[in-house]
Amino acid sequence: MMLLSAICRRHGHETFLAVSRRPGALLTAAQRFNPDAVAYSMASADMDHLKDADRPLVEWLSQKRGRPVLRIMGGPHPTYCPEILDEMRLDAICQGDGDEALPEVLRRWEADESLDGIPNISLTSADAPLRHLVTDLDALPFPDRDLYYRAVPYARLSGLRSFHTGRGCPYKCTYCFNHVYNRKFGGLGPLLRRRSVGNVLEEIERVVAEQPPVRMLRFSDDVFVFRPDDWIREFVEEYPRRVGVPFYCLMRSNTFTEETAELLSRAGCRAVGMSIEAGGEHVRNAVLKRQLSNRDVEASFAVAKKFGIRTYASTLVGIPGTTLSDDFESLEFVRKVRPTAPLFSITSPYKGTIMWEEAVRDGHLPPDSSPDTHLFSGVTELNCFSPQDKRTHQRIFALGPLYANLPAPLHHVIMRLIRTRFPLPEQLLKSFGLAYYSYRL
Repeated sequence: MMLLSAICRRHGHETFLAVSRRPGALLTAAQRFNPDAVAYSMASADMDHLKDADRPLVEWLSQKRGRPVLRIMGGPHPTYCPEILDEMRLDAICQGDGDEALPEVLRRWEADESLDGIPNISLTSADAPLRHLVTDLDALPFPDRDLYYRAVPYARLSGLRSFHTGRGCPYKCTYCFNHVYNRKFGGLGPLLRRRSVGNVLEEIERVVAEQPPVRMLRFSDDVFVFRPDDWIREFVEEYPRRVGVPFYCLMRSNTFTEETAELLSRAGCRAVGMSIEAGGEHVRNAVLKRQLSNRDVEASFAVAKKFGIRTYASTLVGIPGTTLSDDFESLEFVRKVRPTAPLFSITSPYKGTIMWEEAVRDGHLPPDSSPDTHLFSGVTELNCFSPQDKRTHQRIFALGPLYANLPAPLHHVIMRLIRTRFPLPEQLLKSFGLAYYSYRL
């Protein structure tokens, strides 16, 4: 949204961000700003909340006199679930890159022209008839961060600032949308696109100078380094000299080699997010399509320790088609590799992914399922697990990080708590687990 705001402002429009954190927030913001267009950026996990928040807004808009207000949605959910256009009676949805599509939509809406034929824009609950990839990322303006800080003022005080250096991911993990995106937009240009080092560093320098305090940066690319290429070598030479702020990035075990770790460490990398997802190779590779051996994973975490880089590692439990034995195997494997901050998440298949399609096909999920992804800790809708299994999943979520990090024999006590069939204060355990995980992170 920050980038789209900057693009809209470049084209002469005013923008205002509404964050729906409480009932009536969207309506209150709309009454204050009186918009000509309402643009939603949505992930699937937030859709039920948005629909509830949107109803009073739609009712208010229907009573307004004069020119109709455009309602358009972009982001992951409409890209992979275009039927949302009919469900919410939207005027249009944007699928994929909206950097060039949105300003053209606004221009035509303002001129009372048809929205037909705009690449990546669909006016029906089918996919957009024309598709387009934005390839020159350096031509885009820097994100409008003030938009977010006006809406969430306390976020500025955190000292953490996030940046994207590129777009695209070539991997085919079954729980992720990237493989679907690549199928939709393949053949239209390079799926992996990256800004120049100079462009990235110029944005960071501006943020450091204009929006203090900045104590840590986060590079949010799905994979920050695929291989030790000219881009990362230039970054390693320039970043410490021009910026020098410690940073955190996302990696994969097969790309986090000793050479890559050494380069990142030189640049100022203090931590990496590197998901394990499953402790057993069969689940990790045959079910999740991660294509990572246990040896790959173990070696990457050993490399991180060698270079003093902290590790955040997410592991899934309750994967469709698996059993509690698989989840306990994951617990033992995570304990073996010892990430700094391990996290165990309860699997919630997203509609449109291979995992969701297979779960529906196998009768594990109803076709109208809605993922409970409240911090990936909610009770799963998957019917292939018993109520006791689901309670155990929640205990692994809450106590798994402790089990992975505590020394013997204390970890045996945690395992007994996870396995017991006696009732436990589940909400208290969940709160404690989140507090411990946050401390480790």
